[in-house]
Amino acid sequence: MGKIGNFILDIFFPVHCQGCGLKDSVLCDECLLKIKLNDRETEKNIISVFDYRDQLIKDIIWNLKYHKQKSLGKKLGQILFDFSKDQISEMKFLTAGKPIIVIPVPCSRKRLMERGYNHTEILAKWFCNEDKNNLEFIKNVVFKKLETKHQAKITNKRERLQNIKDTFGINPDISLKGRSIIVIDDVTTTGGTFLEILKILRKAGAKNVLGVALAH
Repeated sequence: MGKIGNFILDIFFPVHCQGCGLKDSVLCDECLLKIKLNDRETEKNIISVFDYRDQLIKDIIWNLKYHKQKSLGKKLGQILFDFSKDQISEMKFLTAGKPIIVIPVPCSRKRLMERGYNHTEILAKWFCNEDKNNLEFIKNVVFKKLETKHQAKITNKRERLQNIKDTFGINPDISLKGRSIIVIDDVTTTGGTFLEILKILRKAGAKNVLGVALAH
């Protein structure tokens, strides 16, 4: 879309900050600084930026995920990248010149049809856009082979882990041997989804794996 198209969109669909309503920013710097950072421990090889108990970040994620506010993806992808810079630098050192593969947590066909898009794919694309020379977005590395209950609706940790067990598969046409891979998701709670995906990526030959989430 060119400048004229963007100008028209700005007139009819003006962008406002999710926190304070400031024009021309989906999330202004002042509101961003107010969001509580995650200080709870996550599983090994999983990092997250914000505390999901903070109402603003919860609303933002829901707007991206369920209310089709895809414009949030750019800002959130940038935030994920900035937060992950140290890990990215370390992974780059271990990749022997090959770009780091970045993949979204996949959703089932049913949920994709219901929503019309995968919000984690939007996050992953904008994440990669911050360093195109060293990050490579590939969306079909991992796929969901089974329909499961919504993880958010299960409160018991053991049940959440069982619910997600053996639900993902690897695309056999993509070689992962020796590669470094970053998996992008919106929220991690028990870490079950990340752990399951990281496990099968290692089995497929990935050398280094990392899960990055917006909130925990």
